[in-house]
Amino acid sequence: MTDHSIPMRGQLADVPTREGLPEGLEERCLDPGDAAVLGQLMAAAYRGTVDDHGEDDLWHQDEAVRTLRGDFGAPVFAASFIAVQDEKLIGTCLVTQEPQLLLAFALVLPEWQNRGIGSTLIAHSAQALISTGHQEWTLAVTDGSPARHLYERLGFVHDESLR
Repeated sequence: MTDHSIPMRGQLADVPTREGLPEGLEERCLDPGDAAVLGQLMAAAYRGTVDDHGEDDLWHQDEAVRTLRGDFGAPVFAASFIAVQDEKLIGTCLVTQEPQLLLAFALVLPEWQNRGIGSTLIAHSAQALISTGHQEWTLAVTDGSPARHLYERLGFVHDESLR
């Protein structure tokens, strides 16, 4: 966690339930073979945002491989979802655990944002985690990111004790 990130904690039960994704999108669990498409999504979703520090596509590809390999905590594949359209990755909610549950990534392609995709994927992740007995999760959001408002609407609160 950097000095520019805001640590947040959320109760899984506080995440409002959501129905399916917009028409034309399909949802499935993320799997280890999704590294290439995850890297492409990361590059596109971060480009031009507060999370863009000039990393190239190759860097994002490596970050995706390392994430799915478990270098930043074991991925919880049963609670990590992707939205796809014709084999193209539109969005993801990726959860890891080490030692606590972490909403590691919630990303949606810029042209698909503000259609409820991110909040739906997050809600489905929360429901999957609740069904396995979990009660809370954490995340870190970059200061100035508009995603913070989404996380707050989904019940996350700033928690400096996580730093």
